[in-house]
Amino acid sequence: MNENALVPRDSDEVVMSLTAKDVSRQVQLIQEVMTAVMKEDEHYGVIPGCGKKPSLFKAGAEKINLVFRHRAIMSGENDIKIVNSPNGHREVFVKCHMINMRDMEMATGVGSCSTMESKYRYRQDSDYEDTGEAIPKDSKEKKREYRAKGLGMKNVDGQWLWVRYLKTEKVENPDIADTYNTVLKMAKKRAYVDGTITASGASDFFTQDIEDLAKSEAQGAKAEPAKPHTPVQRKSETTPGPDGIKTATGHIIDQKPKNKGGFCEYAIEGFIKENGKPMFFSTRDTIIIETLDERRAGGEKVSLEYKENENPAFAAAITGLLMVKEEIGAAQPGD
Repeated sequence: MNENALVPRDSDEVVMSLTAKDVSRQVQLIQEVMTAVMKEDEHYGVIPGCGKKPSLFKAGAEKINLVFRHRAIMSGENDIKIVNSPNGHREVFVKCHMINMRDMEMATGVGSCSTMESKYRYRQDSDYEDTGEAIPKDSKEKKREYRAKGLGMKNVDGQWLWVRYLKTEKVENPDIADTYNTVLKMAKKRAYVDGTITASGASDFFTQDIEDLAKSEAQGAKAEPAKPHTPVQRKSETTPGPDGIKTATGHIIDQKPKNKGGFCEYAIEGFIKENGKPMFFSTRDTIIIETLDERRAGGEKVSLEYKENENPAFAAAITGLLMVKEEIGAAQPGD
């Protein structure tokens, strides 16, 4: 029998199998964690077109491993393998060993990621013409009017202007090396989630880590020659919720390097200060930074909760991230 099937009991005895009561208790524990700790669309969520069973996200996997006291080990050439391909492309293969408190390997998760995946391989290339008009400072109605005509923002010679996008198409990413770190992290995440589901016996509740595959396939469908599109009105919740929390949704259009305090700042399409300059959102949460960087590298939208700084000269503070449910195939101006 595979030694990975050995399961420690409450005593020092190690048995070869679980009793029906043990299995029932483990299933009940996962259900309790899902109900009391995990949140839908944050720790797990149903991916459109991938069945009714929810997909487990990395944040949810971390909660499950915390409950079962499992730790992940990914190290050495045997666990992380990088295969280089022509034109600077590469594929990363990762094994993730899930170890329990008694240093027993409960499962080995596997995952891979490649720069040939559509969201890394391609970029949006847009032709545009300058309208000659600066972004309105206080006219939201005019902004909506411009968007209805297919206009968007672009940094032209250091000044943010409204431009008219004439054609948008997908082209090969000329800076493919910029995605190497993201691809490595994505492969590790996929292996981690796979190992978590196997080690905890949670496959009754969750699918494998397919949310990235679903996104990749959706963007692969967009790799076809672009067709004229109708601009989609982006959600921009400006009415403060509890504790002054607001929501910002859109593509990341600019990013400042991490400062000495560990903070990263991001600018999101459509959010402008009264002086016409882009509004920045700040965080030093490593998980949020990693997620925002991955979404920017993949050309995906982000949706974040934030609280404005009392001093308008400083960036707004990011308080959390939300899931973004985009319409498959919808191209956005300014991508």
